[in-house]
Amino acid sequence: MKMTMSKDKAQRVILQVMLALFLLAAGYAVSLFLKVGDLESGLEQATKSGQDTNAALAAAQGKLTAANARLADLEKKQQAADSLKVLMSSIEPQVAPVLEAAGKSGKPNARAAALTALGLIGQAAHGASNEGALSVLDRAFAIDKTYCPAGLAINLSGTKKLDLAPECEAFLPVADAKAADAKAAPAAAPAAAAPAAAAPAPAKAAETPKAAPADAKK
Repeated sequence: MKMTMSKDKAQRVILQVMLALFLLAAGYAVSLFLKVGDLESGLEQATKSGQDTNAALAAAQGKLTAANARLADLEKKQQAADSLKVLMSSIEPQVAPVLEAAGKSGKPNARAAALTALGLIGQAAHGASNEGALSVLDRAFAIDKTYCPAGLAINLSGTKKLDLAPECEAFLPVADAKAADAKAAPAAAPAAAAPAAAAPAPAKAAETPKAAPADAKK
């Protein structure tokens, strides 16, 4: 009888141990499954992040290529400007006497045009703010104050600002004309505001006294 009970007890113990082992194995399997899921999710996020990084790198590469193209274009333009400056410097001594002579005789418009041409050659050869070129342009503008190229060349030097006729804007590109208007607007604003501030306020009209209402009841 004792042997039978001990066998039953032993079987129950074995079953309990096997159940515990099974539960442990199941729990371990579940934890592995969850870890694998986390790894897959992390891998997907890493893949997406890598794709985003590649797209950003491609966009940056495109911008860099465009910037290099613009830089190369600017270098070509600078080389052309330097070459033009050298050419202007080489012809200035030859044309200066001819233009100076043309600026001393003839109609004011023609004299101003000759001196303006000489001044522009000086600006191209030595810089827009060159004193010698500006002196010639000042002489041209003094001869004919309606000759727009002379005034515009002086204004472009940045050393002074001349008030020119509105039609002179047609000689410059649209962007330069708008920039000139933007510079002139702040200076013109206080002058426009001064008359408005000085104008007296209109006097209030005298109020007409209201008539007392007639008493209807007597």
